[in-house]
Amino acid sequence: MRTLQDGIDASQAARYGRGAGGLQRRHIEALLAFDGHRSLGVMGEEQQDRIQWLAQEEDTASQKRAAEYLEHIGGEEAARRAENVTNPNAYHPKHNPGGHDLDTCPVCGHETFCVEGLDPIFGRVGYGQCLVCTYIRTPGAAEDEAFTEHLRSMDDE
Repeated sequence: MRTLQDGIDASQAARYGRGAGGLQRRHIEALLAFDGHRSLGVMGEEQQDRIQWLAQEEDTASQKRAAEYLEHIGGEEAARRAENVTNPNAYHPKHNPGGHDLDTCPVCGHETFCVEGLDPIFGRVGYGQCLVCTYIRTPGAAEDEAFTEHLRSMDDE
């Protein structure tokens, strides 16, 4: 408790606009340990919300870049590339037992999304990159999409 009080004292100057604060790592660690109490525990939720927001922002930016790229190469070229795609992560019992089939890309609509892995919670939404439009879905974005799909499936019941 003394470390927390010391942290409050060390932050006073910054909190009241009278200079730089003097928080140290021990102050932050004490605050995180205090937040671990079952009646508190909001810092982890805030951090998770921030991580989810960043994943959504990153995915939106990736979709925008991919759409711009598609516009640049045109529909004919995208279709030609889609016809010639080979899956570098295809299943092989000996060489790649954890392989995945190509999935449909949510940006270009071609079955050219190269899945590197599945979301860690539900194992339904793949992350990876489209081999035509270059859209990249991160593990965080896949997890967010899988959770959204899960909520929709609960509504359908």
